[in-house]
Amino acid sequence: MRVGPLPKRWLIHEIIYECYTGQKDDWGNDLYEKPITIKFVRFDNSTVFSRDNKQTKVLADAIVFVDAKYSNPLPAIFKEQSKIYFNGKDYVLQKAIPCYYPDKDAIHHWELEVI
Repeated sequence: MRVGPLPKRWLIHEIIYECYTGQKDDWGNDLYEKPITIKFVRFDNSTVFSRDNKQTKVLADAIVFVDAKYSNPLPAIFKEQSKIYFNGKDYVLQKAIPCYYPDKDAIHHWELEVI
């Protein structure tokens, strides 16, 4: 079974991505790499919840779909705690999910859960 990339006509958005370095400056502020604009992504506002018998928690406010073929430039890694900017709003990357092809060890697309 052949699985193609996400249809390019679906990838109508662009985001600005600032990768979290894991380091802090002299004042204790988080440091980020130089921002890059990633074109041909899809930004879907869809809240992701976690529920148990005591409470409901919001895990993400939106999901960003980044295609391994069409989205560019594609960073080497999507790192949690990185910043993502879309439509004038700042988000924090909570979870980066690599989605692999069903028949080979290669990433088909990424799903980025942001809050």
